[in-house]
Amino acid sequence: MHLGIVSRHLPDPDGTSSGRILWALCRGLLQDGHRVDVCSWWPEPPVRELPDWCQWQPLPAESRLGAKVRGLIRPRWESIRLDWEPPAGALAVADDPLSFPAVRTARPSVLTQHYLTQLDRDALGHWRRKDYQDHRSERWNVRHAGIVLAYSERVARALPAPAFAVPMAYEAPEEPLPIVEAPVAALIANWDWAPNRQALEWLLRCWPEVRRRVPGARLMVAGRNSDQIAPGPLAGVEMLGPVTDSTEVLSQAAVMPFPCPDSSGPKVKVLEALALGLPVVTTAAGAEGLAVADGRDIALAPVDDFAAALADLLLDVERRAAMGRAGRQALIDHHAPLPAARARIAILTRALELLGEPGGRR
Repeated sequence: MHLGIVSRHLPDPDGTSSGRILWALCRGLLQDGHRVDVCSWWPEPPVRELPDWCQWQPLPAESRLGAKVRGLIRPRWESIRLDWEPPAGALAVADDPLSFPAVRTARPSVLTQHYLTQLDRDALGHWRRKDYQDHRSERWNVRHAGIVLAYSERVARALPAPAFAVPMAYEAPEEPLPIVEAPVAALIANWDWAPNRQALEWLLRCWPEVRRRVPGARLMVAGRNSDQIAPGPLAGVEMLGPVTDSTEVLSQAAVMPFPCPDSSGPKVKVLEALALGLPVVTTAAGAEGLAVADGRDIALAPVDDFAAALADLLLDVERRAAMGRAGRQALIDHHAPLPAARARIAILTRALELLGEPGGRR
């Protein structure tokens, strides 16, 4: 199959979360013998050479008045200015909702939905003005896409049109991190994302109970937009601020704790920890869209029981080691580039047949 993909992000194994996912997916597609042409409209020029299957195309300039008028009529339609057309014979795929306007006229067009604004805002209990525009955009996209892919069954069910759930691709390093015996936890996130701030609030709230159960336990907190979090002094908590390499911090940890609120879609921080062989304690929402088994590959606990679950895992080195191995293997089996790409192609082939295009496009 030949896929023409438009993405807001640059495919990069060390880039943004969405960029790493796109990189892994394209690697799997190419490995499986398919053709890929990616057009990225990331706002800044790439800092390293792009693969030969990707081109960077910045958006043309637009007046402030034009942007405002367009935003009122069709919010989140920036990518329409790309004037992009898929290569001959290629299936047009929007890698994210912001890219869908660029592929909307293709027949059929494919929309990839990572998460759903309505589910996320309902989980937090409030909506911002920006969220209403995102919500409008998502609903328009879904109604006009020929094929809709979602990164979890929950998101697929909540969309206002039929959608297919597909696994998110993520590439694991060749070797896992070494086991850390000391009771150290680490959480790295983009703190501009409200669900991440909620998770940190819950984690810090239960941390004194973790320390009571595990004297000497340490928690390292790092990530982008750290200026948006300012917790008071708390025993055993180290605020590291932004970091250039998340692995440097995670390599010092025994567990990755993430009491995720009921937000939607897979969480890349959880995928990253699993790929590194780092055991994860999270809520059910933290494992959404992931092919993992509770108790074997990952530890799931509601917020009220989170302190006990985290403390128990910090105290049990053998259990941590076994869970780290199992979680990494589950990721390799289901979310590594090749199996994720094959699952994507199987779904696309089925969807094309339902639309009357047997066998898909080659």
